[in-house]
Amino acid sequence: AFQLLIGAFKLVVEALPVLLFTQLLMTLLFSAIIFIAEPSDNIGSMPTAIWLTIVTMTTVGYGDITPTTSIGSAVVGVLVVSSVIFTAFPLGIIGSTFTSVWTDRDRILL
Repeated sequence: AFQLLIGAFKLVVEALPVLLFTQLLMTLLFSAIIFIAEPSDNIGSMPTAIWLTIVTMTTVGYGDITPTTSIGSAVVGVLVVSSVIFTAFPLGIIGSTFTSVWTDRDRILL
């Protein structure tokens, strides 16, 4: 069964760099917007904005940094929704490929 999972990952490895690049662009875009929208006493530097964006995109949400303005809260809200939707893409691609590999498991394992 582990060979089937490895086989599925080999088939989707071409699509994953594009998704990672898109996630990097989303991170930089939302970080810049948050950095501009929030006061400097809350988000003092771009790395802090990137930290907030990554923690929010991965739904970890430590709570050490939170937006204080309504615009910042709205941006973070859009970030949460869009990152959850975006995270579903690679999982769907990998799941679909694993289903295809699972259907052909007799041929692959022999």
